[in-house]
Parts: sequence; structure tokens; C-alpha cells
Amino acid sequence: FSGSIVHKSYELYLFLHTSINSFPKRDRYTLGIQMEQKGLKILELVMLAREKNGSSKILILNKIDVELKLLKLFLRISFDIWALPETKYIDASERIIEIGRMLGGWIKDTKGLT
Repeated sequence: FSGSIVHKSYELYLFLHTSINSFPKRDRYTLGIQMEQKGLKILELVMLAREKNGSSKILILNKIDVELKLLKLFLRISFDIWALPETKYIDASERIIEIGRMLGGWIKDTKGLT
């Protein structure tokens, strides 16, 4: 799980980075920055979780889940305020859902090992 989720998280960050550049200026420096930081945080936590075991790994995986949910919320807000076009919103949402599924499997496997 961990190898492919790293790749998907990396791709999500790159997608966010380029998409946020097209936000209106006022949204780019508020909501856009928050979204970009969430993308980086998710990538950082995924890398950290790969190195941990047991209960500390579960805590980190749960933190990734929360960060993904927040990013999804911010994404929805950016779409609702018309900072993000529908095509990019759909693409980013699909990426987040895919990472969420992978994360769910990783959590399930990790809990099975403890």
C-alpha cells in the first residue's frame, strides 16, 4: 500500500499546486495556500507512516484521514466560490477518494497486524 499511496499523494500535491495557481488572487493566498499545505502535510504524513509500526502508525494513518477530509472540504469550498472549475474539482475529488480508499486498506491491514 505505502509505495503507491506515496505516488498518488505526490501526484495530488502536484495537481493542487498547478490548479491553485489559476485561483483568483484573493482566494489563492487564503484558501489556496491552505489546500497546498494540506497536500504537503498528507505527503509528509504518508512518508512518516511508512517508517512507523504499531499504535504510532495507526495514529499517523488516522491523522492522514483527517487531513484528507479537510482537503476535500476545502476543495468543495473552492468549487462553490468558483475559484476552481468543475473539471478540476472532479479530478481532484477522484484523486482524494482514491487515496482515501488506499488509506482505508492500509489502516485495515495495520490494525490486523497489531
